Amino acid sequence: MMRFLEGLVRKNLGLKLLAFAVAAGLWWFVAAESHIQVGFVVPLEIRNLPERMAITNKVERQVEVRLAGPSSLIGSIRQKDLAATIDLSGAKPGKDVVRLSERSFTLPIGVRVQGIYPHQIDIALDSLERKSLPVIARIGGPDKIRRRIAQTSVVPPAVEVEALPGDLSRIRALSTEEVVPDVAKGTFTARARVDLPVEHAKIIGNSDVQVTVRFRE
Repeated sequence: MMRFLEGLVRKNLGLKLLAFAVAAGLWWFVAAESHIQVGFVVPLEIRNLPERMAITNKVERQVEVRLAGPSSLIGSIRQKDLAATIDLSGAKPGKDVVRLSERSFTLPIGVRVQGIYPHQIDIALDSLERKSLPVIARIGGPDKIRRRIAQTSVVPPAVEVEALPGDLSRIRALSTEEVVPDVAKGTFTARARVDLPVEHAKIIGNSDVQVTVRFRE
């Protein structure tokens, strides 16, 4: 048994001594190096917002963080690489307070968070609903051209919209961006974007429609 243990100790003894010396040297370098504190203003990133939910309150988009550690490590940190993150996986509708901590940042080993301001973020979540809404073409241009319009059509005639329930209940129809025909005879066709009049809303699928204007003979 003793010979076996002696063999383990002697096997690759040179490499083991070298590794120990390197580790000891690094420890001495870090321990002997001066420690400093530096403050950063970093963006706040919100990740994994559940589908069909929206943040309905104004959320701070920047936080101040004070970091402490060896000067070489602190000096290697680039501000553009720093961010505070909030993970909303599994969040439910309602109001919540998310507390920021050292785990909210990705930092080099040996760097610690000394302070965060604000240290907590208020989040208000609400569920989104979907509804099919008709689309009306908004035609612009000189009066002499618009007076000659016989018929206007939109394809598709309706789009599906995802928005907060209260907003959806107030919207009866959507309109396109202004379409200006360049001729006043025959048929004029153009692609147009559908405008959304409320915040926290999006069109499911393509947000463009085809507008066709037919003029009187």
